[in-house]
Amino acid sequence: MKGKFFVLGLAMLLLLGLSIGNALAASSVTYLGKSTWTATITDDTKPENIGASFTITGGISKVGDEFYLFQGYVTQGSDGPFVISGSGFMMGTTLIFTLCESQKHTDTWRDGGVMHVEIDKTTQGGTFYDIGHDFNIDAGSRAFDQRYTAGTLALAGSPIPLSATTVPQQFLLLN
Repeated sequence: MKGKFFVLGLAMLLLLGLSIGNALAASSVTYLGKSTWTATITDDTKPENIGASFTITGGISKVGDEFYLFQGYVTQGSDGPFVISGSGFMMGTTLIFTLCESQKHTDTWRDGGVMHVEIDKTTQGGTFYDIGHDFNIDAGSRAFDQRYTAGTLALAGSPIPLSATTVPQQFLLLN
């Protein structure tokens, strides 16, 4: 009988340990905030787009150590939203992201692509380039379109504190 209680007690301790471990892992992601950036196009496969600007709205979370997440969007009037998300890391004073993107236009075009973004930790401005592969689902054309766009980013909203730490939350869970 003592052996069964010992095994049961050991199992309970193991479950408790796993629960605490899961709570610590879940607390390691910290939402740092939401802001907006004005993107200005400086290079494009369609020269008529050079000089145009648009607003990116997004939130940044710190996963832990030097690793970050970004989730955001671009709204372009009555056209479908441009959804952006991805991950990155802080290298020195530069936050570098690789972002996936998609847009379901209100017409028959469907866009997808990959964007490289570099944001300076202090100014929170930076640069981007985007490589896209779009498709027209119209039965009459069924055509692909490739694109390249590059430009600058200027912080238009409130700065996001990029140096937040998860240490205080972890201490709370241990007490």
